[in-house]
Amino acid sequence: MSTQRWKRAEREIAAALGGQRLSNTGASQCDVRAAGWAVQVKTRHELPAWFWAAVEQAARDAGPDERPALVLNEVAQGRKARRLLVLDFAAFAALIGAETTNNRPLQSTTEGTMP
Repeated sequence: MSTQRWKRAEREIAAALGGQRLSNTGASQCDVRAAGWAVQVKTRHELPAWFWAAVEQAARDAGPDERPALVLNEVAQGRKARRLLVLDFAAFAALIGAETTNNRPLQSTTEGTMP
């Protein structure tokens, strides 16, 4: 078994999601496949402090029956906004687990929303 941090992280994530880690063959493919999701894993020593502060704010501001999420919104004049959704990994793993248990894969629409 490799001791490289990024490979270990991919294996851990695949296991947590009940998915499969794909070997790095140089081909264009995701790192992990799980429950209809193509997951790309990026391992860094540190993420920016503002990023974690925003994630923590979302968690702090969520109500007892709400799931926190962070939307990163990149805007520039003359082009359409680009947006990313950030979820806590444990919440994402639970979501995948629930979808797999219910045998109902998540499907996206053209607007990028989920049912």
